[in-house]
Amino acid sequence: MKLVDTHCHLNLIENKEDIIKNFKKNNMEYVIEVGINVENSFETVELANSYENIYCSVGIHPNDSSNLTNKDFDTINILSKNEKVIAIGEIGLDYYREHTTKKEQFRSFEVQLNIAKENSLPVILHIREAYDDALNLIINEGLPEKGGVVHCFSSDWKTAKKFLDLGFYIGIDGPITFKNNHKLVEVVKNTPIEYILPETDSPFLTPVPFRGKKNNPLSKILLENSKKLFNI
Repeated sequence: MKLVDTHCHLNLIENKEDIIKNFKKNNMEYVIEVGINVENSFETVELANSYENIYCSVGIHPNDSSNLTNKDFDTINILSKNEKVIAIGEIGLDYYREHTTKKEQFRSFEVQLNIAKENSLPVILHIREAYDDALNLIINEGLPEKGGVVHCFSSDWKTAKKFLDLGFYIGIDGPITFKNNHKLVEVVKNTPIEYILPETDSPFLTPVPFRGKKNNPLSKILLENSKKLFNI
């Protein structure tokens, strides 16, 4: 069985070289290394350019959206033109932690949505406790032609359907295995399988029964879904 991980952060793992060496043995066809800020986006591109079976996204996470300059956004735009970059992300809104103001997050999200549209790339969305505002911004700004995925979806079926109606995929991670997560189970049951993208978010969000251990990117996944969205 072929495996693929559509969302991981290998650059945050100390023994990433060992993990990458095991890709072939573990039938890992490819992984997508996801950027979270300008510096890290440089690193994702460097890593992807070093390995045939690693692709990447570039972008600025909402928690890193303080004090951004036009130069920062220009850098993301330039990096997005690399042939191994297949998405803009992870971008979005996060109200769970107050690392940045809503105004700063909105500006960052809006600018990067437009970068995705200009470069005909899908987006990888990070949304936490901000689904209504994120939906409104996307509807007002217009989503990229290529659509995108709502990474680590954590809301209910009603909200999931709104994103599905816009053409987004739903990213499902380790929390689906957490006890009493009935809300997310309902989302998975109702979402057409053609629009589900299992993710690891490695090294985070380790599924039960492995919580507390590092989450290596070895999720079973619907390979064709990821290839279709990210044009791989």
